[in-house]
Amino acid sequence: MATRNKYQYAVLVAIVFLASFMWKRNVFQNSIRIILQNSTCPVKDAPALPKLDVKNVEDAPSELQVKINDIFDKIKNRFPNAGFSNFSSTTSGQKSKAFIAYPKDKYCVGEDFVVELEMQDHTGIKKAYGGDFLMPRIFSPELGASVSGRVEDFSNGTYHVHFPLYWEGKVKVSVMLFHPSEGISALWRARHASLGVLGFHGRFVYHNQEAITKCGFKPSTDEEYCEYLDPDDEEAFYCVKPSNLPCECLHDMRAVDIQASYLTNEEKQMFQRSNIAVEIPKNFEFIEVTRCKHETSQKTKCQTGMSSPLPSGYFLNNTWNPVYCKMDVYKTKEDFTRCLQGKKLFLIGDSTLRQFIMHFTEGISIVQYFGYHGRQWNYWEKTLLALSIDKDIYVSYKRHGFPLESFMFYYFKEDKYTSRQIDLQGGGKDTIIVITMGQHFRQFPLQLYIRRALNIRRAIERLFLRSPDTKVIIKTENTRELNTAVERIGDFNGYAQYLVLREVFQGVNVGFVDAWDMTISSAAQSVHPAGGTFESIMSMTFTFAC
Repeated sequence: MATRNKYQYAVLVAIVFLASFMWKRNVFQNSIRIILQNSTCPVKDAPALPKLDVKNVEDAPSELQVKINDIFDKIKNRFPNAGFSNFSSTTSGQKSKAFIAYPKDKYCVGEDFVVELEMQDHTGIKKAYGGDFLMPRIFSPELGASVSGRVEDFSNGTYHVHFPLYWEGKVKVSVMLFHPSEGISALWRARHASLGVLGFHGRFVYHNQEAITKCGFKPSTDEEYCEYLDPDDEEAFYCVKPSNLPCECLHDMRAVDIQASYLTNEEKQMFQRSNIAVEIPKNFEFIEVTRCKHETSQKTKCQTGMSSPLPSGYFLNNTWNPVYCKMDVYKTKEDFTRCLQGKKLFLIGDSTLRQFIMHFTEGISIVQYFGYHGRQWNYWEKTLLALSIDKDIYVSYKRHGFPLESFMFYYFKEDKYTSRQIDLQGGGKDTIIVITMGQHFRQFPLQLYIRRALNIRRAIERLFLRSPDTKVIIKTENTRELNTAVERIGDFNGYAQYLVLREVFQGVNVGFVDAWDMTISSAAQSVHPAGGTFESIMSMTFTFAC
């Protein structure tokens, strides 16, 4: 009996040991696989490693995926589901009408001015539902003054646009029908009808061997493919595996215009240039605003963690005035040097943040490029570093990670996801991190953007746990040119992403630079705005930072 018990015990120990060994072996292999994906290319005959699977056994959605779904549904519910029958029945900016909702003898600074819109289709029939995409603003060109408006949709073809009056003088009104409600429904459907309207090529390189294959966010063929996975953030993309090189040899990436469209030919009529951003006729030319009473209000300096309302501010003398806090003006070399001396500044995003480092180097010259001899937008995909040894200023610019719309091959392994770049930072009171993303995501389903935004928030929360005095600023994307490809990079897709950022970064101790509101207010219509708009974006950013 004792011998049998000893035998059973020995078998049990052997089983436990074997199970432990196999578990460690799998963990070890998975760890090696992740390391190899960020290492140099191995030899040609390197053994294939097992694929990682981020799904659990029951295939239930992860906690992250549940949050993505919740935010996606919230954004989706803000847009109409208007059926398209024919172009004539869609909303017409030229046929619609704008008039003063509550006419008065006198309009005072500090009050709301309301414009009523009656929307009609191309045959002159009043619309019976809402959902049109409008861009409203009031402005006084001689004062360098402007502010966006808040749209109230009554869902019956009638709208009220509320404009706060912040300055005195002659005030003009502009309300543009950017897209009709039928166009918004078509764009939303088209955006989510595929995994994107932009393709990618990956170049695999090892010594004198080279191969170029298709890449994307999901395997699209039955061919053997390489998976590039970040399991913590549940991010992945794929490339067709070359026949002669292993997956670890992926070196360069480039975008490919695949000429994809998910709009019908009839729907495309709504997005001809003549039907985009159409000014709605008004039955008045302007209003005269006076300062009816003297009001003084003291605002505290803009600080991280503050909530940004809508509209978030206004321009006066071509300078942004946030309505909820006081912004410092940064224009001169001395202004920025005072802020950045002794600090490290990390710019993570797209070319709208590359503008920052270009301004510091080629504009006011407070730092010099290290290892880069280009000017302006030459080699715009490159990671940039600029330094001032005398003033102890460090400025780094890196891209936000895949996807990037570059039609030239670029070394993509520098492009760690923004969340991974944040995790690499120790942080501290002398560290400033400015983040933006948006323009390069407009070509893909919104869920991808939501996932990336949530992962950035999680990384910021981890950063604040170890370094709560680090300054982090989120800059929203800008509006852009009116002649862009609507289905691929149009401003409606950007607006949906803007709403995502406002939702995701609520309650986080970051500075929120509402560049979307600023570029609508100034009617910049440029992905790289100049003049007072760019200066104000910079001023708002570094008011939070310093």
